[in-house]
Amino acid sequence: MMKKWKIGAYQRRSFDDGEVEESNTIINQRKIIEDYLNDKKDITIYKEYSDDGFTGTDFYRPGFQKMMEDITRGKINGVIVKDLSRIGRNYIEVGDFIDEVLPRYNLRLIAINDNIDSYLNPECMNNIDIPIRNLMNENYAKDASKKMRSSLIASKKSGNFVGNIAPYGYLKDPNNYHKLIIDKEVADNIKYIFNQVLEGKSKTEIVESLNRKHIPTPSKYLNNKYNKKVVSENDQWTTHKLDRILQNKVYKGTLEQNKKTRISHKIHNIVVVPEEERIFFDNAHKPLIRPEIYEQVQNIIYNRNAKVNKDGKLRKYNGYLKCSECGSSLYRFCRVKKGIKRYYYYCGTYSKSKQCNKHFINEYEIDETVLEIVNKYIELLLDLKNKICEFVDYSEIEYNNEINSIRKEELNIEISNYKKKINNLLIDYKNEFITKDDYEDFKEKYLYELNKLNLEKDKLNTKDSENNLLWLEQFKVKEKFEKVDRRLVINFIDEIRIGNNKEIEIDLKFKNQYNEALDYLKRHNL
Repeated sequence: MMKKWKIGAYQRRSFDDGEVEESNTIINQRKIIEDYLNDKKDITIYKEYSDDGFTGTDFYRPGFQKMMEDITRGKINGVIVKDLSRIGRNYIEVGDFIDEVLPRYNLRLIAINDNIDSYLNPECMNNIDIPIRNLMNENYAKDASKKMRSSLIASKKSGNFVGNIAPYGYLKDPNNYHKLIIDKEVADNIKYIFNQVLEGKSKTEIVESLNRKHIPTPSKYLNNKYNKKVVSENDQWTTHKLDRILQNKVYKGTLEQNKKTRISHKIHNIVVVPEEERIFFDNAHKPLIRPEIYEQVQNIIYNRNAKVNKDGKLRKYNGYLKCSECGSSLYRFCRVKKGIKRYYYYCGTYSKSKQCNKHFINEYEIDETVLEIVNKYIELLLDLKNKICEFVDYSEIEYNNEINSIRKEELNIEISNYKKKINNLLIDYKNEFITKDDYEDFKEKYLYELNKLNLEKDKLNTKDSENNLLWLEQFKVKEKFEKVDRRLVINFIDEIRIGNNKEIEIDLKFKNQYNEALDYLKRHNL
């Protein structure tokens, strides 16, 4: 009696190993299988299993996994493919499938183009051609993967966008899928976010505003646009999502690609590529945010003194505490014992990857050391000033400070004028004297100029405080500081490094001026 075979017909095509030729389309593979089985009365196809767009270098494919389920449940007793490379291009895994899976479940394997039929010609399964063919298939995948990667990198270096979905705020140009055009539906959301920074809002305030206005997050918008159900309808903005917008160079017209990559053609784990190895291409498309405004926003919100905690408040040591071993910032956390809150710090690298030591320390221990060192430092500076004040010619310093003071007055007037312009602009818009586009455009320009003036003013204030010894006049210290606050840290400290055994090393401000003053004393034998 003729044995009946219920066979699974498996087809696979990959895009990332170069298999885009017509011969390997799913339709073509199906046609080859149907033609082969046309006169085989003992074989019926129980089900088709397809993986279109999946690599053959591993077996984590939905169609293949479903076929394996049906094999283990006894629903099929055979597999037919166009050739062995359709099963996979991983020498070891394909070998395991042939040597272990086939005999364990008494499966019949038919690979048409390779003239393999384990039932009609059992000896072919012991033929040395099969492992050689599997090895060639793997080498093909490896070689094709290298060629594909080289081709993609060359395309990226030419300024082409290479990705499945355009970044939030952009669309793929229908006339050229490697170029980006502005998505007018959400472009205003991007401009709103950057303008909020220009207006002095913290990240927390911006997030609250976006959620309050029910502006959809990028993931929710893209899900709705492409009919995908990946995130909840309650998906909300967070500071992390906001950072991804504010720090994305695509909005100033720069493509930043090759940010992540696979480890190899066989190991598909994704790793982050160091920034110096990424591919940048300026002026690749029309910017949503003018480059100078983008850079200004980075300066405003990401310089160390502007960082805020999740409550929107500045902590006294934000941006100043570093690990002495790896240089990363220290993480702060709170412990509550008997109703009393105590704050501690430890290395950020240790927290993320355990690649450094813990560098654990109590905030109270840092406060004690900072207070002691800063108070002694002030004593030294004041004593130094008293010793040399009658010998130092302050006239040039005072002149420079006077010039700075005049410029600051001019800046105050210009700042006030731009604030008036912004207010008048809003009035004109509300009265419909100007369009919304004109309002947004002029507002952006005025805010940019306003922040530029404020930054110049800040620099002048810094110069005033660092001008030789006159900067001491800003501190009318009558007695020692009793506690550490943000003002003390900003005014006296450049950086604090914490050792693994709680060693505390402090870089103080004005140390160059202090050393210059000491040299002055030595030169004049004072």
